[in-house]
Amino acid sequence: MTLGEMPNHFEGSITKLEGDPSVVARLRELGFIRGEAVKVVGRAPFGEPILIEIRGSTVALRRSEAACVHL
Repeated sequence: MTLGEMPNHFEGSITKLEGDPSVVARLRELGFIRGEAVKVVGRAPFGEPILIEIRGSTVALRRSEAACVHL
């Protein structure tokens, strides 16, 4: 399953990053690495962006970016 498919308030850990190399590189810079705990905080009214809590910070991701993060 990917981060973009998870419901609000879901908590889990990252198993892998997969997708566009430039997006994956940017996600790694933001702290999205294998084994890191993440939580889906919420979504904007039309489902995008998705608010993710990671390492004590809240990050807004597009659905396409969240699809690169596998749980």
